[in-house]
Amino acid sequence: MVGGGEVNVGPARALPVLGTDVLRNLMSTTFGAWTPNDGCDDDEITAAEDRLGISLPDALRDYYTAAGRHPELMGMGGHEHTFRLNAPRHLSIEDGHLVFCGENQWPTQWSVRPDDVGWPDPRVHGRAEPGEKWYSEARRLSAFLINVAARQAVRALPYQATCLLREDQLESVEPLLGYIGSRAMHQGGHWLGFVDRSSRMVAHYSRNTSTLRIGAVAPNALESLRERSGLPLRGARSRQTMPRWNGRPAPHGFLQRRARVRDRCHVHRTTAAQLRRCLPSLW
Repeated sequence: MVGGGEVNVGPARALPVLGTDVLRNLMSTTFGAWTPNDGCDDDEITAAEDRLGISLPDALRDYYTAAGRHPELMGMGGHEHTFRLNAPRHLSIEDGHLVFCGENQWPTQWSVRPDDVGWPDPRVHGRAEPGEKWYSEARRLSAFLINVAARQAVRALPYQATCLLREDQLESVEPLLGYIGSRAMHQGGHWLGFVDRSSRMVAHYSRNTSTLRIGAVAPNALESLRERSGLPLRGARSRQTMPRWNGRPAPHGFLQRRARVRDRCHVHRTTAAQLRRCLPSLW
């Protein structure tokens, strides 16, 4: 949960940093074979460092090297409710923080403090919009980025399903969907990312909303997962199918508003259950 008062005591050196191979494997599962054109070259990253007068954290460098030019992983694919990572040339320092990520359609920002960028895996800070106070968002940049990538990949896949699941019920998922990278890579974040390369499925779990969202290249993969896991998967449909609300096509902007309330509730220190009671029309 986001909260103030936490201070970064240094990098978690015992835990693995993101690594380019983890992202390349995820991209190959989701989008087909990875190519060097999907990532930024070293000159592009170094130019950003020279312009800003800092060295980027290893985890952020890895993300740019593997996926810095990929439209889906960078959040330029046009899908709703995805993050938008700043390309190296668009990195900026605002209010004393290196801002590297935002949210499509909303002004939320995520950053690393310049004093921390020399560490390989620094703490991530977030705020609801420019000018507001920064809060601690994730203890490790690797955990934040690996799950940004999982969320982006799921949203880009043509077939998706969701279910509400307590974190202690994830044991039904773990034998069927392996963690992206490793379980240790996810420590220090609010989300968990899973992948099944053989079935070409990616899953993203939010601890804040207790929601598991799964994306697949083919619909039979979701049906097979439902049968093997017993999960109450809902909405196993093509992403291109128009969602409906009260029996009618959802009005323009409705899904964005609902996702904003649900997925960003931790920025405002409000639980999803409280918001559901106060704003039932958005559920």
